[in-house]
Amino acid sequence: MSAGSDFTAVRCARGQFCLAAALLCFAFDAIGATVVRVLDWNIHRDIGGTDSNVSAQDELAEVVNYLNPDVWTINELGGNSSSFNITTARNQLVSFVQSNLTIFGASPRLGTNFFVYVGTENDGFITNAIVSRYPFLSTQTYSDAGGGFSALRGLTMGFVDLPGTTDLGVFTAHLKASSGATNANQRQAEAEADRASIANWLGAHASAAAVMTGDFNESEDPGDTRNAAVTSTYHPITTLKSAGLADAMPVSIRGDNDTINSTNPTARFDYVLYTANKLSLIGGEIFDTKQYTFNQLSALNSANGTAFVAADSATASDHLPVLAVFSVIPEPGTGALLVIGVALFWKQRRRA
Repeated sequence: MSAGSDFTAVRCARGQFCLAAALLCFAFDAIGATVVRVLDWNIHRDIGGTDSNVSAQDELAEVVNYLNPDVWTINELGGNSSSFNITTARNQLVSFVQSNLTIFGASPRLGTNFFVYVGTENDGFITNAIVSRYPFLSTQTYSDAGGGFSALRGLTMGFVDLPGTTDLGVFTAHLKASSGATNANQRQAEAEADRASIANWLGAHASAAAVMTGDFNESEDPGDTRNAAVTSTYHPITTLKSAGLADAMPVSIRGDNDTINSTNPTARFDYVLYTANKLSLIGGEIFDTKQYTFNQLSALNSANGTAFVAADSATASDHLPVLAVFSVIPEPGTGALLVIGVALFWKQRRRA
């Protein structure tokens, strides 16, 4: 999405439109800044295997179409048995986009209207993937082996050719699941391997922006009790951020940042991190239909032509989707100062 697009979907904390977003719209239109919507979602094996949870695909598609990402990072592409096949996974993902999504136009063509990269590392069941509105300049899957652990699902990367002079490195990972010290140790080892890969990539692509997304299967947020017994020793989220990344940390309409379990979210496992020197965060949300009141959901449906019911998010996946909306920070100049100033104003409002 570039300048001149409709920004009415950009929301601030608690789902409310804000003055800062309106000012940013004016600034972006004035200087032609590129805006990119990044969605991360663990799709709970709805696509990608011979025994995927296909009954949830209608709800999955409805949410993705509403959130309208330019880049969609996917965790848990695959099925429920140890028979993962990358060709099957890719074919099913492409078919899902073409048959169920409207955001890339009517009858979207792979390689023209949308682009897909499926990670080459998998755990026998699932892997990661990236769907993009824009072409890939390059793709790669980095090993996440380390600390005596073999590679699991890897670090999936697509270098996205955004409009304008600044392109976007998109990284996504799905760290080791479950509680206990052994699993936490593996998550930490994976995070350290991923951090090194991202830092090296950033060093070699100084002019590029980057996002790092994924299901990190860990929360370091105060009050989150999942994996609390080990978080005093292991800090995979802090480790990943130390590559030079900030935390977008969007919230739901009720002001909650928890993403797991979608039926009753109690912890934040799903993240969008970004390079704050190249990207300005201008909005985002954790989308959960259950957190809307009846009247709020009715108003949303009326405004967007959707047909959401309260149970849709929980039906689609056991994780909630995380959307972050960014503008690419332009080269220094009058317009750039306007964008940066308004972005700082918006961040101050979020902290208030």
